[in-house]
Amino acid sequence: MWLLKTISVMLVITLTLLGVCVSNWKVTFNDAAPCALRGSSVVFGCSYVYPSDQTITNSFWYFSSQRKNNDLFLAQEYRGRVEYLGNKDNNCTLKINNLISSDTTQYHFRFETVNKGGETNAWSSKTWVSLSLTGLTTKVQPATVREGERVTLTCVTTCTPSDHPTIVWSRDGHSVSNTEFLASSEDSGRYRCAVQGQENLNSAPVSLDVKCE
Repeated sequence: MWLLKTISVMLVITLTLLGVCVSNWKVTFNDAAPCALRGSSVVFGCSYVYPSDQTITNSFWYFSSQRKNNDLFLAQEYRGRVEYLGNKDNNCTLKINNLISSDTTQYHFRFETVNKGGETNAWSSKTWVSLSLTGLTTKVQPATVREGERVTLTCVTTCTPSDHPTIVWSRDGHSVSNTEFLASSEDSGRYRCAVQGQENLNSAPVSLDVKCE
């Protein structure tokens, strides 16, 4: 009986110590499933913690791949497009520019340390950032109307961009302020939606044909 109690106490102490150790090593992502527009940029907000007796010696982001070498800063397809905005303290924020379709994958962060006794350690994030990309699609409903009928413009994405950009509209290169209106003959034309400040990231044009009474 005494032996069982001793084993139980030792087990509780061991699990408690393990919990403390694990909690001292952690990577946290601000958004684990961000969405961004193709051609734009995305920022992965990230922070990490580790025991106070450790000093960071190396840190890097890597992506899910069958290849052995998947460090973002060494991969050819990411060359010139990634920026490490973090530091060797607690910030591991990353930015990827000029997003392309192949960027839709899972991203992990890893850091390596050494303690005062010269012992090295390494820790990889237990979760990851899963990036989704979207384009913009214009919908004009209905596409053919008579003067005086109501028209609705909608800009569609396959996921909601994490930075919640402002959508702007144009007709044949001219700014459009209303996304719902009663059609007149001058409303005929080709409509596009785009992201404010990044008007080059626009949708394919969709035509509206307004027929006279």
